[in-house]
Amino acid sequence: MGSEPGRRMQGASQSAQSVRQCDVIIEQVSENELRIRRARVIPEDEIRFSEEAPIVLTDRERERFLRALDEPPEPNAALRRLMASKGKKRG
Repeated sequence: MGSEPGRRMQGASQSAQSVRQCDVIIEQVSENELRIRRARVIPEDEIRFSEEAPIVLTDRERERFLRALDEPPEPNAALRRLMASKGKKRG
């Protein structure tokens, strides 16, 4: 039941048509099972990582951040325990 490229499949759903217009990954999960997934191929030079996006703070958030740098809060009990256990392991 093959079809030629560019030819519409009779009775195919919109989803099936969109699969035909993109790259498809076929993965053999087991002897009797295949996993078929759609893939959108992005050229490597166009990939953007979340770390590359700037973080925009409001004035209030910026002031709070700068204040935390200038006047850091006292460490809580959990942080003191963690730092004490890390010091023992290194020493």
